[in-house]
Amino acid sequence: MSRTLLTALCSALLCASPVWADVYTWTDANGNTVYSDKPNPNAKRIEVSAPNSMEAPKPIPAYESSSSSAGSSSSNSGSAASGSYRRLEITSPANDTPVRANDGNVTLVVAFDPPLRAGHLLRARIDGNLGEQALPGAGQAQANLTVTNLDRGSHLVEAVVTNSEGKEISASTGITLHVQRTSLNQPGRIGGANQAPTAPAAPAAPNVPRPPATGG
Repeated sequence: MSRTLLTALCSALLCASPVWADVYTWTDANGNTVYSDKPNPNAKRIEVSAPNSMEAPKPIPAYESSSSSAGSSSSNSGSAASGSYRRLEITSPANDTPVRANDGNVTLVVAFDPPLRAGHLLRARIDGNLGEQALPGAGQAQANLTVTNLDRGSHLVEAVVTNSEGKEISASTGITLHVQRTSLNQPGRIGGANQAPTAPAAPAAPNVPRPPATGG
C-alpha cells in the first residue's frame, strides 16, 4: 500500500473518529503502516488534537414587503403603505386656499419622488371619489392635472397613483380647496331666476307722411 493512500486513509479515519477516541499506528509484517482505533501490542498511540470548529451561519429571515398591507389610505394618511413613492404631494394650490374658478376647473401641481413611473396613472380624488381623468407616467418628477367642473364650496382633494388596472399604489395627503365660482342664481346671470331687469326698449319713431309728389 502506498504512503499517499495510507495518509488519505489515516485522514479519513481521524475525521470519522470522535475527537475523544484514541488512534494507534503500527507496521505490520509486510511493512505497511496501519492506523486503527484499536490498540495493538506493537502500536503507537497518536495524540489527536481537537479539530477547529465554526458556528453555523444563522439563516437570513425572509423579507416581508410592507406593500402587502391591505386597504387604501385615508384622506390624510400621506403616502400609501406600499411605499412606492417617497414623496407624492400636491404643491399647488396650497392647502386651505380659496380658488377662483368660474368654470369649475382647477389645475393641481403634483410632485413625485421617485418620478412617476411608466405604467402608473395620476388621478385626483375629490371628496372620496376617484376621478376618471388620468395622466400617464413617463418619468416626470412633476405633473399638472386639471380637475374639471368643481362645484362652489370646500372640497377635499388628493393626488392618487394607480396602476393601469385601477389598483391604488400611493396617495398624497389631502388638501382642502375653497372653490369660488359664479352662482347661477347671481343677479345678472342670463337665464337665472334672479336675473337683473333689463332697460326698456327705446320707443319707435312716429310715422312721418311722405311729402306729396310735385308735377314737372
